[in-house]
Parts: sequence; C-alpha cells; structure tokens
Amino acid sequence: MIKRVLCLILLLFTINVKAIGEDSCDKAELNRLKELASHLSFTYEFKEGEPNQGHITGTFDIIVDNIPKDLKVMIIHSWETLEYDEFVPNSQGTGKLTGITPGQKIKITVKAYVDNGCVAKDVMTRTISLPYINPFIGTEECNESPNFKYCRDKLTNVNISTSTFKSEYQKFLKEKELGNPEYVTNNIKIYIALALMILIPLAIIIKNTVTKIIEKRKDEI
Repeated sequence: MIKRVLCLILLLFTINVKAIGEDSCDKAELNRLKELASHLSFTYEFKEGEPNQGHITGTFDIIVDNIPKDLKVMIIHSWETLEYDEFVPNSQGTGKLTGITPGQKIKITVKAYVDNGCVAKDVMTRTISLPYINPFIGTEECNESPNFKYCRDKLTNVNISTSTFKSEYQKFLKEKELGNPEYVTNNIKIYIALALMILIPLAIIIKNTVTKIIEKRKDEI
C-alpha cells in the first residue's frame, strides 16, 4: 500500500512540475507508447461462487495481457485519496484483478511509466461493461420453463428486476397455453409456400392440357 501511495505521489508531482513548465514529452516517444498500448488485450472471466438460497453468485476477474515495462495499467478510484488498483504483470506480461462486482462499468487507465518527459501521460483509456448475474436461474419458474428468455443464460446485459421477470413470465405462460403466435404464423407461411409450390405447376399443366385440347378440336373441324 505504501509503495502504491508513493508511486502515485511521484506521478502527481511529475504532472504538477510539467504543468508549470514546458511539456517535455517528445511526440515520437508518445506515439511509441501509444503503439505499445494498442497491443494490450482486455478480457474478463466470471468466477461462480457458492449458491445463495438457490441463486447464482459470483464475481469477475479482469485480465490485461501484453503489458510492457513502459506502461502502467490501473483502475483509478480517486486521485484525491490516492486510491487505485494496478494490473501488476507477471513474467508473461499478464495482469489480473479479481473479485470485481458484476454489472459495473470499469474504466481502465493506461499511463506511461518511463523515465523521461512522458512519465504519467495518459496513453489509453478503456471501459469494460461487466454483465449482470441472472438471479432467476435455478428458481422454480426457470426449472419448469428453461426456454423462457430470462431462464436461458447465467449472465445478462440487463439487470432483470423481479417485476419484469414475473410479468414477462406470465405472458410466456399465456402464449404457451394458447399456442405460440409466432410459431403458428411461421407454420401458416410454410403451408402457403408449399401450396403455391404445388398449385402453380399444376395450373400450368392444366392450362397446357386445355390449350392442346382446344387446338386439336380446331384441327378436327
């Protein structure tokens, strides 16, 4: 923790010094750092926890690959309190932060970490939107109706409220009881297409036959 605070103090001090004086960050050097940042890879993984009263629980790991020694990748919570979490890379250049709460938008800041005028320069920012956990997986409704749209996936891009789930589930049951309108409509379209495939050639055959009969009678007359 002390090391992190000292590091941020150094970064803030450097920023203040540069603000007073002339910006000494060489454009070519800044472009080099941005090029390094363009090769960073940002992903996340869901770590499922122990079920809570039948409901799924869990957190996310955010992973950044290809971190070079010239860059520092971090989630900055507050400059005022010097609070941040850093993706400390291993020997393969991969940094990981664990235990991130679902449904958050996480802003990742990439700063230059070099011993020159570009130190502490923002090189890249990236926002990762984490999915929500579907709280209804494992419920009685989802066990009975696994094909219901809110029962298919453990993770979802929307935060499903209880009221939304119940109202949509009732609609689903009514459609199921009456017969899925979409399914019926699709079947009708298929039947019409099949009928046309049969009737059109049959009509052509009948027309040609009638035409030949008429022409034959004309020749006989």
